[in-house]
Amino acid sequence: MIMKPPVRSEEEISKTLLSLLNAYERSDIPKLQELISRDVDIHIHELDLYGRAAFFRIYEPERFVLSKYSVKTDGHVGWSYGTIRKNDEVMHFSIVLREKRRHHWKVVHVHLSDASL
Repeated sequence: MIMKPPVRSEEEISKTLLSLLNAYERSDIPKLQELISRDVDIHIHELDLYGRAAFFRIYEPERFVLSKYSVKTDGHVGWSYGTIRKNDEVMHFSIVLREKRRHHWKVVHVHLSDASL
């Protein structure tokens, strides 16, 4: 069996980010679980909740529009940061990903904060 080489491209991180937003909007829980690591560090500041389990307890599908963003990789770690729009709100985000099992990128950290314009 031929093994696929490790994926470390910024293009793959972008695809993962777009897949994450699409799954979030469509309520595709299996896809979200595929993309978000079990040990993810999500902090929902307003509710003082931490972790993936807390995230799924309060999850409600919403439409987010990705505005400007940047993607970087360094070996088995990648990150993306930028802004997203939700209705009339603009939010900054940063997401850290790690290449895990079978060369798939997994979200291991998410941070959202209000953008002051």
